[in-house]
Amino acid sequence: MEQVTLEKTKEYLIVKIPLKSVKTGRTEISSSDRRVIDRVIAEGLHDIKSGHVFGPFKNVKEFKVALGKSE
Repeated sequence: MEQVTLEKTKEYLIVKIPLKSVKTGRTEISSSDRRVIDRVIAEGLHDIKSGHVFGPFKNVKEFKVALGKSE
């Protein structure tokens, strides 16, 4: 069975899921990695519920205006 791995950078948590496991629908995640993934997902959902999100946007121009960047 394929193993899911986590890579932490200074700004990101990267979840690497082997393509073979996506095709078969089977993979393994260690309990410590699962806790990290669950915590990060919970933080993201909290941000959404708190309204800390932008969008949706019809196009890139609208997105840039929302960020305060001119074209």
